[in-house]
Amino acid sequence: MHTTSKIRDLLRQLDSLPADALEGEELEFKSWEHEPKALHRMLRETVVCLANAKGGTIVLGVRDGFRTRKEAIQGVEPYNPIALKRSIYDGTDPHILVEIEELVEPEGTLILIHVPRGIPPHTTTEGVARIRIGKECKPLTGRALARLLANGGQTDTTAELLPSVTIHDLDKEEITHLRRIIRSEAGNEELVRLEDHPLLEALGLISNGSITFACLLLLGKTEAIASNIPQHEIIFLRYRNTTAYEQRKDFRGPILADFRSIEGLMEANNRITSIQTDGFGQLEIPSLTWGVIREALLNAVTHRDYFQRQGIQIALHEERLEVISPGGFPGGITPENVLRHPPIHRNELLARVFQTIGLVNRVELGVDRIYDGVLRQGKDIPEYSSDETYVRLSIPLRTHESFALLLAEEARRSHDLELDDLILLRKLIHTATLDRWSAASVLQAPEEEAAARLVHLRKAGYLVVRGRGRGASYDLSGDLSKRLRAGSLFEPGPAADNELIKSRILEALNERGRLTNSDIREFSGMSRIQVYQLVKELETKGKVRFAGKGRGAHILPA
Repeated sequence: MHTTSKIRDLLRQLDSLPADALEGEELEFKSWEHEPKALHRMLRETVVCLANAKGGTIVLGVRDGFRTRKEAIQGVEPYNPIALKRSIYDGTDPHILVEIEELVEPEGTLILIHVPRGIPPHTTTEGVARIRIGKECKPLTGRALARLLANGGQTDTTAELLPSVTIHDLDKEEITHLRRIIRSEAGNEELVRLEDHPLLEALGLISNGSITFACLLLLGKTEAIASNIPQHEIIFLRYRNTTAYEQRKDFRGPILADFRSIEGLMEANNRITSIQTDGFGQLEIPSLTWGVIREALLNAVTHRDYFQRQGIQIALHEERLEVISPGGFPGGITPENVLRHPPIHRNELLARVFQTIGLVNRVELGVDRIYDGVLRQGKDIPEYSSDETYVRLSIPLRTHESFALLLAEEARRSHDLELDDLILLRKLIHTATLDRWSAASVLQAPEEEAAARLVHLRKAGYLVVRGRGRGASYDLSGDLSKRLRAGSLFEPGPAADNELIKSRILEALNERGRLTNSDIREFSGMSRIQVYQLVKELETKGKVRFAGKGRGAHILPA
């Protein structure tokens, strides 16, 4: 990526050289196009060209073929950076998320469009495929495409070598602390006994004699990190209300040192909920659990997009802690499958180092441990949200005292509840009932697995069942419902059941294409008249439509 200072150095040469003479494999100068469609088409094609090679920077607002700055720098017209970024993202396949930066020069304002190396081959949505070869964008055809497919794949930023960084840019105290972690977390005395350079080579942090991005990120001196990885930052914000924060701390040092500082900050902001128990003393539940937060931060630094210039943010609100990291989920992971999706590492080297030193289990993303740690403290289910630019994890802080007490009692009786059990029981505190489909959605699991888990909880006495077969629905047992729902806003009853059944009707309709009154009675347990009334409500809202008459009557999607 070309920095503004590097671009300025090049622009100074425009009085003796034309812009095209200053271009390179990772740098392209482009003149401003006055017609928006032509501008966006040109930018998408150039972005694809760079992304299919090594990535790079487009400098928009500079014309080729002129030998003076005054003639070459035309500048750009007023524009919407968000719309420009979105046009490039939507117009490329796979999508390419660029960074846009302004550079103000005396002759005019330029736009720097920083393009990451992508997951080739990329094309525009119009089917144009190009690749950067030297200073030119060549059509991506034949042998070039075959070679790209053979060598393609996502670039691991943390494995990149930093030739200008030396062992002297590393913090000796952090290397010593790294040894302590290896000894305590991984128990690997063989690694601990190695000298500094062989140790870092064994971990893959030094490769071919050069310091890697991951090495500097983990162990570097703060000034060296600032010079070489300016996008590394972890920002802590404690919010007074939804829009204003009252405390901010910025961490820009080596990751392991940052984590130690953040742990102390979390402890200073921790609150304890004391629950009086019958028979075995007082139960104390912290609002913030460092094991959970550390897992969330390890995920954030391991899977964030280091091309983006934003930092990681930790936002502490009254009832939740949010960890927000730059870059969307990699490789098909979504908030709807994050709990079960096979692991995909955007930054493989960093993930491998964390696993070797014992901080993470590389087999999983650690999401299950986050869920488990939160739920066993009596809190609600964590929530993920994301788009192409960020991933947000929201960790609930409020403890449901009755649920926490129930789990403590079950543990005391050696009644081990698995993570899926915890998720379903916690969901049912504020949901009327769950059937196999809604349970599958909550667990992010196949329908048959969800159904088996519901049956297991029923046999264990936690749930009661209504209906039979695939249409069965489950609720908390009577005593458990009174205990866990007491004092809450949730009051199970026909209205709650009706809304759940309406949702199930729409889901089943989407699956099957059509439903009869009899089909709905089978999974709802309602009478013919009750089903008719419910479906009429859906018709009034424009969700379904009636078709057929008599015995052939049925409903279809609207």
